Amino acid sequence: MAIDYDAFMALREEGKSFSYTERDTMLYALASGMGRDPLDEKELPFVFEGKGLVAMPSQAVVVARSALPRTLPLDWTKVLHGEQSLTLHRPFPAAAELTTETRLTRIIDKGKGKGALIYHETRASTVEDGAPLFTVGASLFARGDGGFGGPSISAPPVHQIPDRAPDIVFTSKTRRDQALLYRLTGDLNPLHADPAVATAAGLSAPILHGLCTYAVACRAVLVAVCDYDTTRIETFNLRFTSPVFPGDRIETDIWVDGDIISFRCRVPERDVTVINNGRCSLFATKARQEGLPQFAEVAS
Repeated sequence: MAIDYDAFMALREEGKSFSYTERDTMLYALASGMGRDPLDEKELPFVFEGKGLVAMPSQAVVVARSALPRTLPLDWTKVLHGEQSLTLHRPFPAAAELTTETRLTRIIDKGKGKGALIYHETRASTVEDGAPLFTVGASLFARGDGGFGGPSISAPPVHQIPDRAPDIVFTSKTRRDQALLYRLTGDLNPLHADPAVATAAGLSAPILHGLCTYAVACRAVLVAVCDYDTTRIETFNLRFTSPVFPGDRIETDIWVDGDIISFRCRVPERDVTVINNGRCSLFATKARQEGLPQFAEVAS
Protein backbone atom coordinates (compact mmCIF):
# COMPACT_ATOMS: atom_id res chain seq x y z
CA MET A 1 0.00 0.00 0.00
CA ALA A 2 1.40 3.39 -1.01
CA ILE A 3 1.96 6.11 1.55
CA ASP A 4 -1.00 8.50 1.76
CA TYR A 5 0.87 11.68 2.65
CA ASP A 6 -2.05 13.78 3.90
CA ALA A 7 -3.55 10.93 5.92
CA PHE A 8 -0.21 10.04 7.48
CA MET A 9 0.56 13.64 8.45
CA ALA A 10 -2.86 13.98 10.09
CA LEU A 11 -2.30 10.99 12.39
CA ARG A 12 -2.17 11.69 16.12
CA GLU A 13 -1.86 9.61 19.26
CA GLU A 14 -2.92 11.77 22.19
CA GLY A 15 -3.46 11.26 25.89
CA LYS A 16 -1.56 7.97 25.99
CA SER A 17 -0.54 6.90 29.52
CA PHE A 18 2.73 5.27 30.50
CA SER A 19 4.54 4.63 33.74
CA TYR A 20 7.90 3.24 34.81
CA THR A 21 9.19 2.19 38.20
CA GLU A 22 12.50 2.19 40.04
CA ARG A 23 12.84 -1.49 39.10
CA ASP A 24 12.54 -0.55 35.41
CA THR A 25 15.21 2.10 35.91
CA MET A 26 17.66 -0.32 37.51
CA LEU A 27 17.06 -2.93 34.78
CA TYR A 28 17.63 -0.34 32.05
CA ALA A 29 20.91 0.78 33.62
CA LEU A 30 22.16 -2.80 33.99
CA ALA A 31 21.18 -3.61 30.39
CA SER A 32 23.02 -0.49 29.20
CA GLY A 33 26.32 -1.37 30.88
CA MET A 34 26.08 0.28 34.29
CA GLY A 35 27.09 -1.66 37.39
CA ARG A 36 29.58 -4.05 35.78
CA ASP A 37 31.79 -3.39 38.79
CA PRO A 38 29.44 -3.80 41.79
CA LEU A 39 31.96 -1.98 44.01
CA ASP A 40 32.00 1.17 41.84
CA GLU A 41 30.45 3.81 44.12
CA LYS A 42 29.72 6.12 41.17
CA GLU A 43 27.66 3.50 39.32
CA LEU A 44 25.79 1.99 42.28
CA PRO A 45 23.21 4.86 42.34
CA PHE A 46 22.06 3.72 38.87
CA VAL A 47 21.48 0.09 39.86
CA PHE A 48 20.81 0.12 43.62
CA GLU A 49 17.96 1.97 45.29
CA GLY A 50 19.85 2.18 48.58
CA LYS A 51 22.24 4.76 47.12
CA GLY A 52 19.58 7.28 46.10
CA LEU A 53 18.51 5.89 42.72
CA VAL A 54 19.16 8.00 39.62
CA ALA A 55 18.17 7.30 36.01
CA MET A 56 20.25 7.43 32.86
CA PRO A 57 18.93 10.28 30.67
CA SER A 58 18.74 7.95 27.65
CA GLN A 59 16.07 5.87 29.40
CA ALA A 60 13.56 8.46 28.22
CA VAL A 61 13.61 6.93 24.72
CA VAL A 62 12.15 3.62 25.95
CA VAL A 63 9.62 4.52 28.67
CA ALA A 64 6.90 5.84 26.35
CA ARG A 65 6.99 3.70 23.22
CA SER A 66 4.31 4.93 20.83
CA ALA A 67 2.39 2.41 18.74
CA LEU A 68 1.68 5.05 16.07
CA PRO A 69 4.65 4.33 13.76
CA ARG A 70 3.83 0.61 13.74
CA THR A 71 0.31 1.34 12.45
CA LEU A 72 1.74 2.70 9.20
CA PRO A 73 1.22 0.34 6.21
CA LEU A 74 4.91 0.17 5.28
CA ASP A 75 6.99 -2.72 4.01
CA TRP A 76 8.40 -3.35 7.48
CA THR A 77 10.87 -5.94 6.22
CA LYS A 78 12.73 -3.03 4.61
CA VAL A 79 12.45 -0.40 7.37
CA LEU A 80 15.58 0.81 9.17
CA HIS A 81 15.90 2.98 12.29
CA GLY A 82 17.81 5.98 10.96
CA GLU A 83 18.17 8.67 13.60
CA GLN A 84 17.28 9.13 17.27
CA SER A 85 16.91 12.37 19.20
CA LEU A 86 16.10 13.31 22.78
CA THR A 87 15.46 16.65 24.47
CA LEU A 88 15.08 16.70 28.24
CA HIS A 89 13.11 19.67 29.54
CA ARG A 90 14.16 18.89 33.12
CA PRO A 91 16.05 16.10 34.89
CA PHE A 92 14.71 12.63 34.17
CA PRO A 93 13.32 11.04 37.37
CA ALA A 94 13.88 7.44 38.54
CA ALA A 95 10.12 6.71 38.39
CA ALA A 96 7.11 8.56 36.99
CA GLU A 97 3.66 8.42 35.47
CA LEU A 98 3.49 10.04 32.05
CA THR A 99 1.01 11.24 29.49
CA THR A 100 2.14 11.59 25.87
CA GLU A 101 1.22 12.78 22.42
CA THR A 102 2.80 11.47 19.21
CA ARG A 103 2.67 12.75 15.64
CA LEU A 104 4.52 12.47 12.36
CA THR A 105 6.57 15.61 11.74
CA ARG A 106 7.93 15.05 8.23
CA ILE A 107 7.76 12.55 5.34
CA ILE A 108 10.26 12.80 2.50
CA ASP A 109 9.81 10.90 -0.76
CA LYS A 110 13.25 9.93 -2.08
CA GLY A 111 11.71 8.43 -5.23
CA LYS A 112 10.66 5.05 -6.55
CA GLY A 113 13.23 2.43 -5.62
CA LYS A 114 14.95 4.91 -3.27
CA GLY A 115 12.63 4.76 -0.29
CA ALA A 116 11.07 7.32 2.04
CA LEU A 117 12.13 9.04 5.25
CA ILE A 118 9.51 9.23 7.98
CA TYR A 119 10.05 11.37 11.07
CA HIS A 120 7.95 11.06 14.23
CA GLU A 121 7.98 12.77 17.62
CA THR A 122 6.63 11.97 21.08
CA ARG A 123 6.20 14.60 23.78
CA ALA A 124 5.82 13.46 27.38
CA SER A 125 4.61 15.26 30.50
CA THR A 126 4.41 14.01 34.07
CA VAL A 127 0.95 13.28 35.40
CA GLU A 128 1.89 14.69 38.80
CA ASP A 129 2.24 18.30 37.63
CA GLY A 130 1.45 18.27 33.91
CA ALA A 131 4.80 19.83 33.09
CA PRO A 132 6.77 18.74 30.00
CA LEU A 133 9.47 16.19 30.80
CA PHE A 134 11.01 15.18 27.45
CA THR A 135 10.59 15.10 23.69
CA VAL A 136 11.78 12.05 21.75
CA GLY A 137 12.19 11.99 17.99
CA ALA A 138 13.21 9.34 15.47
CA SER A 139 13.45 8.79 11.75
CA LEU A 140 12.61 5.64 9.80
CA PHE A 141 14.13 4.83 6.44
CA ALA A 142 11.38 2.94 4.61
CA ARG A 143 13.43 1.51 1.77
CA GLY A 144 10.47 -0.10 0.00
CA ASP A 145 8.00 2.79 0.12
CA GLY A 146 9.40 5.57 -2.07
CA GLY A 147 7.74 7.02 -5.14
CA PHE A 148 4.36 7.84 -3.57
CA GLY A 149 4.29 11.41 -4.89
CA GLY A 150 5.14 13.18 -1.67
CA PRO A 151 7.56 16.04 -1.01
CA SER A 152 11.08 15.33 -2.26
CA ILE A 153 12.81 17.96 -0.15
CA SER A 154 16.23 17.44 1.37
CA ALA A 155 16.52 15.70 4.70
CA PRO A 156 17.43 17.88 7.71
CA PRO A 157 21.21 18.33 7.96
CA VAL A 158 23.07 16.08 10.38
CA HIS A 159 25.55 17.31 12.96
CA GLN A 160 29.09 17.40 11.62
CA ILE A 161 31.86 15.81 13.68
CA PRO A 162 34.85 18.16 14.26
CA ASP A 163 37.76 17.78 11.87
CA ARG A 164 40.35 17.03 14.56
CA ALA A 165 41.42 14.14 16.73
CA PRO A 166 38.92 13.31 19.50
CA ASP A 167 39.47 14.82 22.93
CA ILE A 168 38.42 11.58 24.63
CA VAL A 169 38.13 7.96 23.55
CA PHE A 170 35.86 5.93 25.85
CA THR A 171 35.92 2.15 25.54
CA SER A 172 32.86 0.00 26.34
CA LYS A 173 32.88 -3.80 26.12
CA THR A 174 29.42 -5.17 25.39
CA ARG A 175 28.39 -8.53 26.83
CA ARG A 176 27.63 -11.59 24.73
CA ASP A 177 24.22 -11.78 26.42
CA GLN A 178 23.54 -8.04 26.40
CA ALA A 179 20.78 -8.17 23.78
CA LEU A 180 18.97 -10.85 25.80
CA LEU A 181 19.14 -8.58 28.85
CA TYR A 182 18.28 -5.35 27.03
CA ARG A 183 15.19 -6.84 25.35
CA LEU A 184 13.62 -7.03 28.82
CA THR A 185 13.37 -3.23 28.76
CA GLY A 186 10.57 -3.59 26.23
CA ASP A 187 11.79 -4.42 22.71
CA LEU A 188 11.13 -8.15 22.18
CA ASN A 189 11.97 -8.23 18.47
CA PRO A 190 13.36 -11.77 17.86
CA LEU A 191 16.03 -10.29 15.58
CA HIS A 192 17.92 -9.60 18.82
CA ALA A 193 17.52 -13.08 20.30
CA ASP A 194 16.77 -15.81 17.75
CA PRO A 195 19.71 -16.94 15.57
CA ALA A 196 17.31 -18.32 12.94
CA VAL A 197 15.57 -14.96 12.57
CA ALA A 198 18.92 -13.20 12.32
CA THR A 199 20.10 -15.63 9.63
CA ALA A 200 16.90 -15.10 7.64
CA ALA A 201 17.62 -11.36 7.77
CA GLY A 202 21.08 -11.94 6.31
CA LEU A 203 22.97 -11.52 9.59
CA SER A 204 25.55 -13.86 11.07
CA ALA A 205 23.98 -13.63 14.56
CA PRO A 206 21.37 -11.64 16.52
CA ILE A 207 22.33 -7.99 16.77
CA LEU A 208 22.24 -5.55 19.65
CA HIS A 209 19.27 -3.20 19.77
CA GLY A 210 20.05 0.17 18.21
CA LEU A 211 18.67 1.86 21.30
CA CYS A 212 21.04 -0.21 23.44
CA THR A 213 23.95 1.17 21.41
CA TYR A 214 22.35 4.59 21.95
CA ALA A 215 22.48 3.92 25.71
CA VAL A 216 26.12 2.81 25.49
CA ALA A 217 26.96 6.12 23.79
CA CYS A 218 25.03 8.08 26.41
CA ARG A 219 26.86 6.28 29.21
CA ALA A 220 30.19 7.14 27.57
CA VAL A 221 29.38 10.87 27.55
CA LEU A 222 27.79 10.72 30.99
CA VAL A 223 30.91 9.12 32.50
CA ALA A 224 33.72 10.77 30.53
CA VAL A 225 32.36 14.31 30.29
CA CYS A 226 29.69 14.71 32.98
CA ASP A 227 31.28 12.64 35.78
CA TYR A 228 27.95 10.79 36.19
CA ASP A 229 25.96 14.01 36.72
CA THR A 230 22.72 13.12 34.91
CA THR A 231 21.27 16.63 35.30
CA ARG A 232 23.78 18.07 32.83
CA ILE A 233 22.48 16.41 29.65
CA GLU A 234 19.87 18.43 27.75
CA THR A 235 19.84 16.81 24.29
CA PHE A 236 21.26 13.58 22.88
CA ASN A 237 20.96 13.06 19.13
CA LEU A 238 22.64 10.67 16.71
CA ARG A 239 22.46 8.65 13.49
CA PHE A 240 22.70 4.85 13.32
CA THR A 241 25.09 3.63 10.65
CA SER A 242 25.82 -0.07 11.28
CA PRO A 243 24.65 -2.84 13.64
CA VAL A 244 26.51 -3.93 16.77
CA PHE A 245 26.88 -7.60 17.68
CA PRO A 246 26.74 -8.53 21.37
CA GLY A 247 30.32 -8.91 22.57
CA ASP A 248 31.65 -6.11 20.34
CA ARG A 249 34.03 -3.58 21.86
CA ILE A 250 32.74 -0.07 21.21
CA GLU A 251 35.04 2.94 21.17
CA THR A 252 33.23 6.26 21.55
CA ASP A 253 35.18 9.21 20.14
CA ILE A 254 34.21 12.39 21.98
CA TRP A 255 34.86 16.05 21.15
CA VAL A 256 34.15 18.72 23.78
CA ASP A 257 33.42 22.28 22.62
CA GLY A 258 31.98 24.14 25.58
CA ASP A 259 28.44 22.88 26.17
CA ILE A 260 28.34 21.01 22.83
CA ILE A 261 29.61 17.44 22.82
CA SER A 262 30.17 15.67 19.48
CA PHE A 263 30.60 11.90 19.35
CA ARG A 264 30.65 8.78 17.22
CA CYS A 265 30.91 5.08 18.09
CA ARG A 266 33.20 2.59 16.35
CA VAL A 267 33.85 -1.15 16.55
CA PRO A 268 37.58 -1.19 15.76
CA GLU A 269 37.87 -4.97 15.39
CA ARG A 270 35.40 -4.87 12.49
CA ASP A 271 36.51 -1.41 11.29
CA VAL A 272 32.94 -0.04 11.26
CA THR A 273 31.32 3.12 12.58
CA VAL A 274 28.07 2.11 14.26
CA ILE A 275 26.90 5.57 15.37
CA ASN A 276 27.81 8.84 13.68
CA ASN A 277 26.99 12.56 13.75
CA GLY A 278 26.32 12.43 17.49
CA ARG A 279 25.51 15.69 19.25
CA CYS A 280 24.88 16.18 22.96
CA SER A 281 24.19 19.60 24.46
CA LEU A 282 24.69 20.32 28.15
CA PHE A 283 22.58 22.67 30.21
CA ALA A 284 24.51 25.95 30.33
CA THR A 285 24.12 26.25 34.10
CA LYS A 286 26.05 22.99 34.44
CA ALA A 287 28.84 23.95 32.05
CA ARG A 288 32.15 22.32 32.82
CA GLN A 289 34.77 24.90 33.70
CA GLU A 290 37.98 22.87 33.75
CA GLY A 291 39.72 21.79 30.57
CA LEU A 292 39.83 18.23 29.27
CA PRO A 293 43.06 16.48 28.29
CA GLN A 294 43.66 15.85 24.61
CA PHE A 295 43.56 12.22 23.43
CA ALA A 296 42.50 10.93 26.86
CA GLU A 297 41.80 7.20 26.95
CA VAL A 298 39.02 6.12 29.28
CA ALA A 299 38.20 2.41 29.64
CA SER A 300 35.21 0.80 31.27
